[in-house]
Amino acid sequence: MADKVITITVPDDKVAIALQGFLAIYPNNEMTEDVPPVQKYNNSQWVSEQMRRLLVRDVRRGLQMIANQAAAVAEDDDLAMVS
Repeated sequence: MADKVITITVPDDKVAIALQGFLAIYPNNEMTEDVPPVQKYNNSQWVSEQMRRLLVRDVRRGLQMIANQAAAVAEDDDLAMVS
């Protein structure tokens, strides 16, 4: 199967407000190990990296949901007896 490229376009006049809202939820505060530490990503790189992380996380969550639905617990009628 070929790679799938996903592109999201935000109109120029809405980039600033979209970035403001995105950074409010996902602050760009990852720093390097350097001394002094510096920001690891510029805002454009951060949005791309965070979107990648969200996709990876949600695919994993979905696969886990499917696995949980498919899981079956064996019935054990001898588990307990009434006396």
